[in-house]
Amino acid sequence: MATSSLSCSVCDLRHISNPSAVWCTECDEGLCEGCQEHHSLSKASRNHTVIPITEYHKLPSDVVKISQFCDKHNEKLSIYCKMHECPCCRNCIVESHNKCQQILKIEDVINNVKSSNAFFEIEQTLKEVGENIEKIREDRQNNLKTLPETRKQIEKEILETRTSINNHIDKIQADIIKELYASADQESKQIRQLLNSLDEKQQEIAILQGSLSDIKKHASDLQTFLSMKRIEKKVSGKNEYIMSISSNENLNQIVLSLNINTAIKKLISDIPNFGKIIVESKPSNIELTTRNQKQAQIMVTKVPSRSFENISLNFQQTINTKESKSNKGTYLLPDGRMVFSSSNNRNSTLTVLNANGSVNFNVQLPPSFDVAYIKENNSLAVSTGGAGEKCIYIIDMQNQNIKKTISVNEYIYGITCYGTDLIYSGRHQGIRTINPHNGIISDIVVGQMQAESYVTTFGDKLYHTNPDKNTVTCYNLQGKLQWTFQNESVLKTPGGISVDNDGNIYVVGRESNNVIIISPNGKQFRQLLSGNEGLSEPSSIHFSKERNMLIVANKGRGEAFLYSVN
Repeated sequence: MATSSLSCSVCDLRHISNPSAVWCTECDEGLCEGCQEHHSLSKASRNHTVIPITEYHKLPSDVVKISQFCDKHNEKLSIYCKMHECPCCRNCIVESHNKCQQILKIEDVINNVKSSNAFFEIEQTLKEVGENIEKIREDRQNNLKTLPETRKQIEKEILETRTSINNHIDKIQADIIKELYASADQESKQIRQLLNSLDEKQQEIAILQGSLSDIKKHASDLQTFLSMKRIEKKVSGKNEYIMSISSNENLNQIVLSLNINTAIKKLISDIPNFGKIIVESKPSNIELTTRNQKQAQIMVTKVPSRSFENISLNFQQTINTKESKSNKGTYLLPDGRMVFSSSNNRNSTLTVLNANGSVNFNVQLPPSFDVAYIKENNSLAVSTGGAGEKCIYIIDMQNQNIKKTISVNEYIYGITCYGTDLIYSGRHQGIRTINPHNGIISDIVVGQMQAESYVTTFGDKLYHTNPDKNTVTCYNLQGKLQWTFQNESVLKTPGGISVDNDGNIYVVGRESNNVIIISPNGKQFRQLLSGNEGLSEPSSIHFSKERNMLIVANKGRGEAFLYSVN
């Protein structure tokens, strides 16, 4: 077993204490400078690999404990049994593995292990797990930050609602009190009018009573008799007046009361609380990177490079795109339908064609540029370029209309869908990502971008064309530059860009009048199409990963070409 001793193992056997300068990974022991020299000259050990002792001590403790010698026979492990997936010494083979069929030399098995697929998979998986942890951590931190903001917003909403309720109740209270005063004044006025009339009648009765008393005392019988008729007539009129008052509602008792609106009563009795705080658990927008988890096993093959030398295009059909003039963007949908967006100084038409080239539907838009498909809700995202509004139009594929307009406060050109988000090339603020549900924007690459630049993604990579500098640039999704392709002999004024299932990049060159393919590492390229195949200022391109088809659209000739990719 390996030891972590700082002393030279050879010197220890001679009872000499010398510090180790190097570690021999095959002898599994430390050596001082003197012993190292002899070790490097000896025929048996001159080809052994040694590392500085400081580097040896950087190894994890569990790796240091791994012995190159058999625990049972104390003999060096030299053979690997693939059936049992374990290293063996010669004695182990004789005793325990004599019937095993797949017996290999251990040096053949471990050859190039650090460049094997298994090591690469482990390395990439660890990297992706770390990135996923960071994504989750950032997502949770962002969620943590939004909770106080949401709480303040809800509190504000509660106070605003309470204020609205108070204002409304104050108003209806003022209205009912106003009505109360008006009713009391009206009834009081009528009673006062009756009292005034009664006062007048009472005075008239008193006068008649005085006259009757004087007649009784001083008038003759003839005078009394004649006066009685006149007085009787007047008394009868007064009596009729009294009877008329009692017969109508003038003598009804006026009582004011309040009938509370049932809605007010319900507000008090039937509404037990102001509302309810709802805690929702919605799916996060983060997309975790996943890889096919392979069993970690020792392999001798190196990671293959993705060659594109044998890729070829088979022409399928020519598509009439005159419905969408001055084509800027194209997309080949999973069901075979084709989408074309266009731009001019006034307006444009978003055209969706069936697989046979017939028109499926059109949507009239202000000047637009590129188009992307949002699989999540079966809709299209359309950018507006420099001639239109500073926004993104979301087109409902089912209802065939604009269902949403997202303001972005800048002119945007190339657009692509990444998970549930959209990534676009902004004219002045760089390459950015936007959540179409809540409009939250995040920066990927900050800075001025050329007009009519296109973007696309593949895995954790982002690809961007610059027609002014004649470049294709690859970034990671954190905005770090990976590589730049520039070769004006083969690509001028690059426009639309797309990526196939193997990470190969397809780019149209408007001025070079061609389509080229670039390898995933950006170092190799080939021309696939040129003017000989009918290209005339090609502007947009899209590779359908579902159908393994490529569509290329010319800018102004009203036609596009469909190819199968072999």
